[in-house]
Amino acid sequence: MGGERDRSCLRRLNARLARAGRALAASKRRAGLLSAVTVAAAVALVPAAGSVASGSVRSAADVVAPPTASLGQGPFVTLLFSRSEESAADNCVENDTNIATLSGTVAPFLQSLGMAGTGTLVTKRTNDTTRFCTHYNDDLTASWADATDLANNYGWHFVSHTATYPGLAAIQNFTPQQAMAQTCGSEQTIVQHGLPGAAGMIAYPGSYTKNPAVVNLQKNYGDTCFDWGRQYDHAVHGQNVLSTASTTPPHWVYPVAVVGGPCNDPTQPCYNVHVKNGRYTMPTTIINQIHRLKPGMWYIFQAYLLVTGTNPHYTSNMNRWDCTSSNPAEHWTNVTVRYCYSDFQQIIQAIAADPNITVSDPQTIGKAYGRPF
Repeated sequence: MGGERDRSCLRRLNARLARAGRALAASKRRAGLLSAVTVAAAVALVPAAGSVASGSVRSAADVVAPPTASLGQGPFVTLLFSRSEESAADNCVENDTNIATLSGTVAPFLQSLGMAGTGTLVTKRTNDTTRFCTHYNDDLTASWADATDLANNYGWHFVSHTATYPGLAAIQNFTPQQAMAQTCGSEQTIVQHGLPGAAGMIAYPGSYTKNPAVVNLQKNYGDTCFDWGRQYDHAVHGQNVLSTASTTPPHWVYPVAVVGGPCNDPTQPCYNVHVKNGRYTMPTTIINQIHRLKPGMWYIFQAYLLVTGTNPHYTSNMNRWDCTSSNPAEHWTNVTVRYCYSDFQQIIQAIAADPNITVSDPQTIGKAYGRPF
């Protein structure tokens, strides 16, 4: 009898320790998310000349610079939602059918795991209460009211996606006043709307972020009022070494985006769905990258609009998808900016299962690693 009581007590003790471990991991993530609320944004409006420092990204074994604030050693993950797309539209008429909306579905799910997202905002295309119609009249981006709700009720932060989402030709011909308005001016607008995290990052649009005009825009303007500038570089796999990124002007950081496309099962017809920019991202690809993160590294995980089931019948919207299979290799969409919510959830659950990861926003991470804004 005594042995059975001992075993029963041991089982109860182990259960309590497991619950405590899960609570500690969730508390750690919440601490990383909420600490930015107390950080005041210092806005510098005078462009400074500078140059891009040379040097290669060091391996994880070379990461030595500790954070200067109590954020911990990481690794860190930012859940970035490009353009803060709330829902889908059919010729600009909202249609939530089989859409995991940011406010109604995604934010509550993340909150249940002690996490919050970071949204990007094109500030002059963000309306007070109505959602801006974009991307061939197929997507609706968050309003200021939506963003305020996400910040107040779910702990979200928001960063700049520039003021007007300019094309490359426009960037190449900016006057100094236009360059300032697109960068530091957009940051001011987010601050004026009372949203946290504005100085954390500027996300330059398009696939031309390595063009000299964009590099100069970041060097001479963006780097004077943001902690980081988003640039695409697929070779980095989203794994930013903070000791390098925080000390190398103009402070570029690199995301990895989950994207739609033809499925990954060559035996299925969906394998031949035509999408210009590649193939559907397998969740295991992202999870494997996350498992390789080390202390001092920052993973920027970017998503667009998340979908479920199959696409509804649209009148003009040409986006199609099928997320119904239990096998992610058979999931497909016919556009880059749609991704299956079930696969996104699988990735998020892998992040939640790692007690070493701190989910946080760019400004909180910037503050911890000596960036001034």
